[in-house]
Amino acid sequence: MKRKAKRTVPRQPNGVGKSSKNTVQIHDGMGTTMPPDKDVLLIYFDQKGEGELAEIFFNEHDARGWKTPTGGIIYNWKVCAAEWIYNHRQEVKRRLRLSAFYSEPL
Repeated sequence: MKRKAKRTVPRQPNGVGKSSKNTVQIHDGMGTTMPPDKDVLLIYFDQKGEGELAEIFFNEHDARGWKTPTGGIIYNWKVCAAEWIYNHRQEVKRRLRLSAFYSEPL
């Protein structure tokens, strides 16, 4: 008969796993701090060249409670922001293609 390994729960230092409203958020730079600090979000969008979208992105997702349109929880805001920026750029390209001025010769 095979021996089964005992499953143990690792000990956590005091204070780990406990949340408090008075604690300071630590930003690891990976985008997992939810909800993100507005200043960090502004810096991220500015680095991507879309600084004017940061306020719109923050307000819309804050109103939704940092959930996806289908109601799922957002675990990483950077992934969501990258999609937002990509979709915005695609929309700008689409508008340019459909523009009446685009078909005129230069």
